[in-house]
Amino acid sequence: MNAEAMLKTLEEHHRTIMAGLDVIRHHCSQQSPSSCELAKAREELTAASLARSRFVSEQVVPALLRDAADDLRTQLSELLYATAAKRMLSNCHVKTWTATSIEGDWSGYCDAARKIWPMMEDLIDRECRVLVTRLKQLQTG
Repeated sequence: MNAEAMLKTLEEHHRTIMAGLDVIRHHCSQQSPSSCELAKAREELTAASLARSRFVSEQVVPALLRDAADDLRTQLSELLYATAAKRMLSNCHVKTWTATSIEGDWSGYCDAARKIWPMMEDLIDRECRVLVTRLKQLQTG
């Protein structure tokens, strides 16, 4: 896959995740959970996040490492570490907040979700600074 295709794919992953976050935010703005719809939205967001993580670690990072200078290698290593840390926290969140626990403590779930969202957004921002910037440079040159 060339840099242009990777860039388009990564940007689509980012759009999908941000749209999924918006859906969860909308649910959390409600007085009570819409359990079936929320479960579907959470499942879709989890799948989108996992697909993005896999794409980054299996396609983008290896492609960028081929000719990477030491500073980029460090940034890529730190990005992979941040991705793994986010994945662990997200997995814990999903395991803790089951359909039953969400029904039992809606406001608690929403508070916990609000703590996860910035972490997801920060990782996307970081990917834009490191990966998107580098992929754009490869396109032009």
